[in-house]
Amino acid sequence: MAEEAKEESTEKKSGGKGIIIILLVVMILLIIGIGVLTFFLLTSKNHEGGGDAAATAQHASAEHGDAKEEVKDGVVRSYSPKYKQYDPPEPGAAPQYFAMEPFVVNFKGQGQAKFLAVTIKFMTHYPQLVKDLENYRPMLRNDITAMLRIQTYTELNQDNGQQLLADKILKIAKADLEKNNIYPDLLEAVYFDRFVMQ
Repeated sequence: MAEEAKEESTEKKSGGKGIIIILLVVMILLIIGIGVLTFFLLTSKNHEGGGDAAATAQHASAEHGDAKEEVKDGVVRSYSPKYKQYDPPEPGAAPQYFAMEPFVVNFKGQGQAKFLAVTIKFMTHYPQLVKDLENYRPMLRNDITAMLRIQTYTELNQDNGQQLLADKILKIAKADLEKNNIYPDLLEAVYFDRFVMQ
């Protein structure tokens, strides 16, 4: 009997130690898990908010010079001195428009329509830019015509086809301006006076 009592007390002692060890291991794993989770949450917030914004700002400043762009009321008021400088528009000034002659091109490939005819206007708040755009009219016309010739009826017949085309035209015009040391974001939008597919 005495031996059985000793065995029971030894089993109880070793069983208690096992539970304590298991609890310690579980607690250590929980602490490590919480630490890892906290690390990932904090680093993901830095990448979503501050990290990408800082990288974007750094990329933009490298792309457009060291000076910061100042935008008020949705209009660029000042920008990098590496570009040609224009007098800033008066607050609340009406936008100015630069009209291009109509473009008529054949559609690429086969489709229901054979021709695309568009008349566009560029919008800016800088009257001096409208005057300067006249000097770049042949370049703009050439590059826009080349882009229009590779469009297909299927692409333009989508619900947002006209807006996609306007975005492409604006991108080409901004690239042409930047090549000529004119700040591209001064050109704000493209509008269609006429958009016909026949």
